[in-house]
Amino acid sequence: MVFVGVHGEWGRIDATQADLGCGRARESIYKATPPAPLTCYECAWRLHLVHKTHGAYDLWFLRHAGNAPHCEARLAGEGMAHHLLKLDLAHHARAAGWSAEYEVAAPDGSWRADVMATSPDGSRRVALEAQMAAIPITDIEARTDRYRAAGVEVCWFTDRKTVPWLDHVPSVRIARPDDGGPVQITAGAARFVPEWCEDRADCGLCECEDCGPGIDAPLPCGGHGTWTTADPFPLDRFVAAICANTTRPHRLRAKGRGDDGTWRWTTRSYFEGEEEQVRATARREQVIDRLTAVQRRRREARKAAEQEHLAAIAALLQRQKALVKPVVEFVYHEAGAYPGVARESSPEYAMGVPVYLRGKPYAVICPVASRLPALRNRLAPLVLFAASERERGRIAAQAAPGQRVEVIAVDLPPTPPPAVPQPRDQAGLTIRQAVSRMVGLDRM
Repeated sequence: MVFVGVHGEWGRIDATQADLGCGRARESIYKATPPAPLTCYECAWRLHLVHKTHGAYDLWFLRHAGNAPHCEARLAGEGMAHHLLKLDLAHHARAAGWSAEYEVAAPDGSWRADVMATSPDGSRRVALEAQMAAIPITDIEARTDRYRAAGVEVCWFTDRKTVPWLDHVPSVRIARPDDGGPVQITAGAARFVPEWCEDRADCGLCECEDCGPGIDAPLPCGGHGTWTTADPFPLDRFVAAICANTTRPHRLRAKGRGDDGTWRWTTRSYFEGEEEQVRATARREQVIDRLTAVQRRRREARKAAEQEHLAAIAALLQRQKALVKPVVEFVYHEAGAYPGVARESSPEYAMGVPVYLRGKPYAVICPVASRLPALRNRLAPLVLFAASERERGRIAAQAAPGQRVEVIAVDLPPTPPPAVPQPRDQAGLTIRQAVSRMVGLDRM
């Protein structure tokens, strides 16, 4: 069965309309003698007008005469469910004030719409496609793209319970109630249910993995709204909303709900609700990026400071080790007796290496200048040794006024990077052990 045919004198006719869409009485060709000159627009085979009832439907359609050849138009119109849905779609579009034609083809044959609904001013065309048979996702996407390229909007309708392409193109599922009530939209239309934290500046519902690596700071709420399937509602209301442009196909954008990127029909208010959440999510991600960058810079600064600190300690140990022998010779020539040198530096001597003469403290090799003020009075009688004039200046600035600071210049090899295992000093102390001693970890 098909709805559209060609009359030998009147041209294109629409069997579903009382005036055949051309201002002629439908009864004038029904069971006419001789038969009306009706042919199929696709295969040019002879057609005749048929009238029958199906439930609440008063059906008028065209049927191919016997022995008709293979015909795409006849195959497209097979199936009562397909036939009735096309009738409903055209009827609802006309009820909304639009014109509706069956089997409208593109000039180049790239598409053919089951029902082409056109706005009164001609500015919008919407293909209403009854897709009751199975079709691959790639095929229906390609057909949708051809409509889009031609400037034609499209909505696909199906009554199949399992529709793998429902999420991939603008489409809805319909159902006919057993009690004969109006056809219902049961899937494909959605509404956005917003949800926000009470304090939008401090998200209380975020999950730890969403907060970024190691961020310990209030984060703005990015929204926790979700898309839900709209409750069933009548087909005529949906078609009228398409014509009024109050419902439109939309690719869902709210992230993290498992349905982002799918096609759904929705209204402006729901779209705006989602849009608010999308913007809030973007702002939240910007805050996370900024905080992450700040914390990364802080970690890098701490690491650099630690490396610098370790390098300073390594250099200190190297200077202390290099000065042991020259200091011993210096004290011997000055005091006439060989001194004793401690095996390692000591916090009691500002992390310098103490030198003893006749069992009493006599000098300190390379003390840490910043530690001298707390020990100034105790160390004031001692000689302080430095490995360079620069180090002497730092030590003298923190030592007791007038305290003796001697410089014994020595050639020092470049200090290796702290990450490389360091050789032990003369007392067997490693860099890590020296750090532990300086911060007091060796006493815990």
